[in-house]
Amino acid sequence: MLAVAVFWIMAVLAVLGGLGVIVSRQPIRSILSLVVVMLALSVLFLLLSAQFVFAVQVIVYAGAVMVLFLFVVALLGPGRERRGGRLRFQWWLGSLVGLVFGGFIYSMLQGARFRPPQHTDLSTFGTVQEIGLGIFTRFLYPFELTSVLLLVAAVGAIYLSRGGRVGEGRGAAADDGRVRGEEEPHA
Repeated sequence: MLAVAVFWIMAVLAVLGGLGVIVSRQPIRSILSLVVVMLALSVLFLLLSAQFVFAVQVIVYAGAVMVLFLFVVALLGPGRERRGGRLRFQWWLGSLVGLVFGGFIYSMLQGARFRPPQHTDLSTFGTVQEIGLGIFTRFLYPFELTSVLLLVAAVGAIYLSRGGRVGEGRGAAADDGRVRGEEEPHA
């Protein structure tokens, strides 16, 4: 009974947080609403006996990624958003796209047959050992491809943040042999 109550409380929090992300006009409030969604989802993972996914959700997503989003928004500042005019038919077009998407989802789920889950040993389900065994045996190749993709994305982000300037960092030698930031001697 307690698990059902916790599920419904976290489900309502996740839905309200998702609505807060969409409805809020201030980026900081949207990010904080997204943190509520991530924390509610982590509790739902814990209810499913997925302890590792719970810990990763809290540490990586609700912690590191959300702090990164918050820093980016704070760095850029809310004033840098371009206030573009809205299209006259934007609301109608969005409603049409939403209805078409809902129709696709409905038609896709019409023929879906649900089967009972396979019998699994819940004492090892979701543990670090079980996930590590899966990552480093069965899913090793996709895991390594993901790590290479993240490395390329990080290098690309650093390159783009520098504005494409290579070799213009702190301590780089200037054209006349002086180190940047070094003042000329007074005569």
